[in-house]
Amino acid sequence: MGKLANKLKKHARRIYIPMAIVAAICSLLGLVHLGSSVSIRMNQFKEMSEYTETQLQTSEYYKLSDYNYIFDYFAEDDEGGYFLILRPQDMKWMGLYLKGADKKKAEEIIEDNDKYLSDKTDRLSDSTISVKGLLRSMESDESSCFRNYLESAGFSSAEISQTADFRTLDTSKTDTASLIGGTVISLIGLIWLLVCFRNILGSSYVKKVETKIAERGMNPEQVMASFENCSSFRNIDITPSFAILHGLKAKLVPYDELIWVYKQVKTTTHKYYGIIPSGITVEYNIVLVDRMNQAHSVECKNDLESEQIIHYISGYAPYLIAGYSDTIARAAQANFSQMVQYVDQRRDEETRN
Repeated sequence: MGKLANKLKKHARRIYIPMAIVAAICSLLGLVHLGSSVSIRMNQFKEMSEYTETQLQTSEYYKLSDYNYIFDYFAEDDEGGYFLILRPQDMKWMGLYLKGADKKKAEEIIEDNDKYLSDKTDRLSDSTISVKGLLRSMESDESSCFRNYLESAGFSSAEISQTADFRTLDTSKTDTASLIGGTVISLIGLIWLLVCFRNILGSSYVKKVETKIAERGMNPEQVMASFENCSSFRNIDITPSFAILHGLKAKLVPYDELIWVYKQVKTTTHKYYGIIPSGITVEYNIVLVDRMNQAHSVECKNDLESEQIIHYISGYAPYLIAGYSDTIARAAQANFSQMVQYVDQRRDEETRN
């Protein structure tokens, strides 16, 4: 069995080494992403109110701690509100996007600060919020609402240019999603890398073949001898009595367990923007249907290879139903047992002759 396993593992290496490379790249990218997120988290979030416009970096994460410089909201959506805030460090107006409990807390602060603006009190609200998020440029609608609000408040275009920073601290975007994303990508890459190595180095790839040989009581040496002189294609090896299919796992399929073999052609039309045709892809597969009406699909590189595979299998097992038609497909769906009886009868006749 060892020689057969080693020979099959050559196919495993051809299939899984490219996958292992992709998995390693995926894992590396995930670790880089995760490292960046962890770095942000370890450095904590910079206190945004301590920085001026030129010091603040767009697409970086910041926090506002015990903050009460909130004066109104200038827009809202189904989930949250866009609030007008003032940076104490450079006295510039900008946006703050809040949702849920933070939004309600901000509305309370606005009510208190209205009293300050109307000289009913000499200090800002005693209530504060502490939030963190991503500093981003305002979207077009958001920017328009922000400008319109300042203009309605009496700011001239020159004053807006001097005192407005068209950026928003978006608390709906935090590093938590980045941490989770980096972790998930890394784990998927590492797990798939382990799967690839298990199939390349271990017995996982050939386990189904070994199980089938044991179930059928086949002689491993005879199987190996047949396999040595088989007709090999990219994803299938064809011997006089069985075929070995190569996919994510190798499968041994004896011909006496098959009923129907046919070619399957899938044509895909590609389009730019879902409208403009950009090309056509044609995929060829050989489908082997066994006595349990289970289909085993083999990917072929072109039409010629698919025809050759059917020709070889039909030559070794002429009793099988070969080729596709709507009549055969309907029969397989409506009364597959009759197809099994038909093939058994043909095989018996072939054996007697």
